Amino acid sequence: MKLRCALFLAFFLIVFSACEKTVVNRGYVLNTEDFLKISIGKDNVQTVFEKVGSPTIRSSVISDTGGYNWYYISKRTEKNGFLDPKVVNQRTMIISFDANDTVRFVTESTYEKDIAIVSDKTKTDGKDAGILGETFGGLGRYMKRYKDK
Repeated sequence: MKLRCALFLAFFLIVFSACEKTVVNRGYVLNTEDFLKISIGKDNVQTVFEKVGSPTIRSSVISDTGGYNWYYISKRTEKNGFLDPKVVNQRTMIISFDANDTVRFVTESTYEKDIAIVSDKTKTDGKDAGILGETFGGLGRYMKRYKDK
């Protein structure tokens, strides 16, 4: 009886320890106070880099005014056991620069959208070889051929 209880307790502990919550923080650790130190119209790329560090993403597209943006992204997800992770908190700070590398504005993005991965597959045209064609289809392709001189 004691052995059964001990086995049941061990099984119970193993099963429910796998359901522990996992918290993952990714990206830039946002500190709003650091971004408040940035002066619009006075700071440039170098001073922003010194105050808040390297951005998560730099925009590769130049705007109509010749400027570009730096994005600082922070994301926190939680996962329970084998379930899919859920986004708990996501913040993005945007610093926009003009053509002279001077700060135009600093803002926090409020539009955050989680993009779902589509599992559909695109059908490709071609021949369907089947299992035998896949297995023996390349036979003889890579064998050296005897050439008579």
